[in-house]
Amino acid sequence: MGDEREQYYLLTKIFVESFQFNNKHYEPTVAFRIYGNTVTMPLKDFCCALDIAPVGTASRIDDNPRDLLELYRGITDDDCRTIQRGKIRNIQLPAIKYFAYYIATSILGRENTSNISSYHLAFLNIALTGHTSYHLGALIARRLTTRGPIFGGTIALRVLTFLNLPIDPNDVPLAPRRLDITAMKSHHFVTTDSTLDSMVYRMLFSDGEEKEIPLPQPGLLSIDRQSWSCTKEEVDEHLKIKDFHQQHDSEDVGTSYDHTVTYPGASSSTYPEYDPSSYYGDTTSWDRWD
Repeated sequence: MGDEREQYYLLTKIFVESFQFNNKHYEPTVAFRIYGNTVTMPLKDFCCALDIAPVGTASRIDDNPRDLLELYRGITDDDCRTIQRGKIRNIQLPAIKYFAYYIATSILGRENTSNISSYHLAFLNIALTGHTSYHLGALIARRLTTRGPIFGGTIALRVLTFLNLPIDPNDVPLAPRRLDITAMKSHHFVTTDSTLDSMVYRMLFSDGEEKEIPLPQPGLLSIDRQSWSCTKEEVDEHLKIKDFHQQHDSEDVGTSYDHTVTYPGASSSTYPEYDPSSYYGDTTSWDRWD
């Protein structure tokens, strides 16, 4: 979804409100309208339009499948809850968490950008491991059939381009919305006093404790590390070593920083819901989180 292009209100609204997914055993199809054009296409062509490989099972995902449950626990410091009760905020590494928020709104079109789901995890699985047993095109198609706020502008535009159809000259462009630092503060991704020049990441642990970690921390928060989550002991040791080197590299040695913070209501089971910036459009082009 890296090709940022202008999106349109009528195109998105008509496409999403008319979308249907027919999961036939031999040839599943999707049906929708592009302005006044009624279109039915094989699911494999829909995948081609979205640049997604048409492979994997198109059946509904079972509740708490073992592979996705293991992935969820692996990216959340072994959070023991079921997937349905999991939160995106429990994901520990910022790059993975950032991508999960992108998936929630731009790909799956969810109004609730707090909870995680098996659909999120299926996309995260292929992003992190390079393989999945789930048909990603079918997952997107199932989500598009769910009625609710109108998301899916990126998908509608890709399908229109694939079909070589023109934009209605009377259609209204949608103002782009980004997963910027303001949005990240509302998601408790960074502290409220963070700036672009000084960002402090908020890492949540399964027991509800939270630590504030100044960014960047490539040695601690890289997705190339062996584990996709961190224990509190690992974080404390890393920050202690970093503070030690910073103090001895500086002529003005100050006091070390206590990174442990306790937030009211930080228990992993109850987070307040925030406005996901849903409107008749979607959050489609979010800046890279370095």
